[in-house]
Amino acid sequence: MKEVITLNFWEWFIKSFYNKKVIAYSRFRPITTTIGYVLFIVFVASVPYFISFNTTTYSAVEKLNNLLLDDLPAFQISDGRLQADIDDYYYSDELNEGVVIIDPTNSFSEEQLIQLSEAVVLQRDQFFFVSNGTTQTISYTLLGLNELSKDDLSNRFSDLQSFLPVLLVILTGLLYSGLAGLAYLGISLLAVFALVLKGNRPSLQYRQLWSITAHALTLPVILLYWMDSLLFPIPFSAFFLSTLIIVLIAVWSIPKPKQKAR
Repeated sequence: MKEVITLNFWEWFIKSFYNKKVIAYSRFRPITTTIGYVLFIVFVASVPYFISFNTTTYSAVEKLNNLLLDDLPAFQISDGRLQADIDDYYYSDELNEGVVIIDPTNSFSEEQLIQLSEAVVLQRDQFFFVSNGTTQTISYTLLGLNELSKDDLSNRFSDLQSFLPVLLVILTGLLYSGLAGLAYLGISLLAVFALVLKGNRPSLQYRQLWSITAHALTLPVILLYWMDSLLFPIPFSAFFLSTLIIVLIAVWSIPKPKQKAR
């Protein structure tokens, strides 16, 4: 036990992937150390997602700005109503995902727009944002766009592009905070299950089970979240069940107190 407790941070981290005894002995670590450990593994698990999010967002803004500069027909919003130099509508699929539509004659119904899955649509009186088969509709007046031209919009996107690195850092920080909060909530819930399923081990307290659960999270959260970000979607139940199994294996490896002979 003494050899386990004297492990340095990186040894704790590496052995928490596979060593049930190290995970079990994590109950003796200070709670502040365990909280910092959770922040670290959440960060490691989130790196592929953050890279993908930042590169995709920057690329999308850049392509949309280029689309505004080169391809889109001239248009303007005057008195909260869209006017464009086209007879029917303009359609472009130049973005990474989804399409851009300028539709001053309202040629597309909302039902047709939902079929597009991902789209940005400017119609006569309102702006449509379509994502995953759902639509958000906002009038130009509500957005404060009573008077706006294509050049004005292009200038705003250029300003956004220059500020985008700072904005992405802020958004990444907010996402990281949300993921860390979700991890703490999940650990707290799993520790309750471990408390119920710990068996005849009365010395195990909730605080100790919380630390065990936090270290048991190492393999599932890093491996499964990397797979979710890089390969294919992983259901939340997989995170929950795999972590619970590791927690129970570690808890059940702790010897039960010996029964006194009568």
